[in-house]
Amino acid sequence: MPKISLDAERARQQLAAQTQHLNDSISNLSQLDSRHQSAERNEIFSADGVRLYHYHPTTRSRTQTPLLICYALVNRPWVLDLSPERSFIRRLLDEGIPVYLIDWGYPSRSDRFLQLEDYLEDYLDRCVDRVLQHSAGEKLNLAGICQGGVLSLCYTALHPDKVRNLITLVTPVDSAQPSFRLGRLTAHIDLELAGAAYGNLPGPLLNEIYQALKPMRLGLEKRLRAGKELSGDSERALNYLLMERWLNDCPDLASAALQEFVQLFFRDNALLKPEGFELAGETLRMQALTQPLLNIFGLSDHLVPPETASALKQITGSGDYTELTVKAGHIGTLTGRRALEKVPTAIAQWLRQRDF
Repeated sequence: MPKISLDAERARQQLAAQTQHLNDSISNLSQLDSRHQSAERNEIFSADGVRLYHYHPTTRSRTQTPLLICYALVNRPWVLDLSPERSFIRRLLDEGIPVYLIDWGYPSRSDRFLQLEDYLEDYLDRCVDRVLQHSAGEKLNLAGICQGGVLSLCYTALHPDKVRNLITLVTPVDSAQPSFRLGRLTAHIDLELAGAAYGNLPGPLLNEIYQALKPMRLGLEKRLRAGKELSGDSERALNYLLMERWLNDCPDLASAALQEFVQLFFRDNALLKPEGFELAGETLRMQALTQPLLNIFGLSDHLVPPETASALKQITGSGDYTELTVKAGHIGTLTGRRALEKVPTAIAQWLRQRDF
């Protein structure tokens, strides 16, 4: 049996390094709440759990038309204002864009019967009207993110008279693309059973579905990297912690609306149907959309692959269609350093050229 040789000095150094590692992690954790600072804003409308916010300008306005951001029902929109250094919204404000944001809140159990029509024709439409009233405008610019992009496409088709320019970011359009694994995965989930069991689909369960798309990278590898992220550079550690907090701030999803959304846009691939699809008592056709359209997506997006998002070009009736690609993943397209340097500026320039 080989002898065990212990190096006392080496053991002391390793213990000292581990102690420093723990101290750094504790220090970074203690700073977390102070670093998540929202851009200055005020609530101008609420209905049930839905809130509408107006962000205070940081410079003189360079467009007359306000921008309303419609985030997904999944996750929380504060990822757009993660910290002073990583804020999509602050960058837009600094470009002179008047910004409003819908916060869908946390659905209660009684919301399980809400339909997509309720989100479009009640909550979203009332938010749009409040923005127009608050800004004294006749039309607004609408920016939809991920699932919110699909909602924004549908809303614009329902109310073309209220939307001047339309922006879609990391938005799933063609669910038939082989690379769109989320669509294939949801095809095998019994959402009616989930609705019967839970009322609304629980947020933690939804996180498990997302992790199933990349189980090693989003599971074991992520846990192994956590220690290094927490004990490293303070800025990097705080960004990591804020992102983890956001990822786990996952609201439940209203059961009936979720079932309708998955059936229409994932299983039926409704956006690509030239004959249109029925929603909110209307037949909606993407070919009828004539507003200027800016479509932004990430080239490394595993959740909404580029070919899924870029299909919008083939189905829209807009004569003013622009694509902006970012070398980033799904969330990195909104929060990554390079994306923050590129995307808000590009949006602002695009809107200023169409502010009439």
